[in-house]
Amino acid sequence: MAKPEKTKHHYFYILNVKLRQSLSQKDLKPEDYIRVFTQMYRKKIHKESSHGKHCIIKSLFTEKDGDKIVYLSGTIAQFTYIENSRWFDLKTMDLDEEFKVRDGLFPNAVVTDFVFIPEAHRFCYKVLSNIQISPYPVKHFLEFAIDEVAKKNEYCQVDVETDRSTIKKILNAREIKRLTIDINYSNVDTGGVTRMFVENDIRASNAKKIKMTVIQKPNISLDIKRSQILNGALEAAESNGEAEALIVDENNRTQKIKTQNFPRKENIFGTASRFNQLVFEKIMSIFRKNGN
Repeated sequence: MAKPEKTKHHYFYILNVKLRQSLSQKDLKPEDYIRVFTQMYRKKIHKESSHGKHCIIKSLFTEKDGDKIVYLSGTIAQFTYIENSRWFDLKTMDLDEEFKVRDGLFPNAVVTDFVFIPEAHRFCYKVLSNIQISPYPVKHFLEFAIDEVAKKNEYCQVDVETDRSTIKKILNAREIKRLTIDINYSNVDTGGVTRMFVENDIRASNAKKIKMTVIQKPNISLDIKRSQILNGALEAAESNGEAEALIVDENNRTQKIKTQNFPRKENIFGTASRFNQLVFEKIMSIFRKNGN
């Protein structure tokens, strides 16, 4: 008799994937996201994720509710990419001109599960205890790979979801000396009024992204909360960009905070076989409340 599955916490990172049209402000539809992910898998597209590393979608499956695809799932692999290598032999202390590795074979591969929810345009992948795949290399892979299969009038922007407490730490700092925000806009999404104001303004201007640096007056802290633009832009950076702040904390120490050092890590509790469905339900509850 098979042992029952153990229930435990499963952790995952979240990336905000946005497929754009170059000549329009129109949001692309879930079926467009399904198209590009399917092509990435079928064409075995692998792209650089970080120096010397590539990623690829190893397997891809669909989960349907009737005729509607509600999410994609599968595995993503990261491996060391070696090209035109000349192998050095430590025993002979010389180049081994005869040694060859079969084409398409790469070392140091790590594999983890992912779930992509087209309606919320969020890519989530499981954090493993024995290996570490940072979300920023995955971000780079997705941008390069999706652009490879996208139509001529489409392009892709991907952002790593930031831990909300990092944004709050900046807002609630004793003193904010300098703030740099680098953001774009999202598809129709959850968010405060000021965030939606800033994102809609970026969208209306036909800008791909916007970057601003704000510096305090001498001996007076930046008051982000009193500015619709700065407050909305910082809130937007949680899902749609990055922020960096130079602050003075409650202990009167100056420190630099970079949101990219604090990616949002969510968790679900259940069996491994329920991981995909539980991630889907959690993402929809966070980013698609009330069916929006």
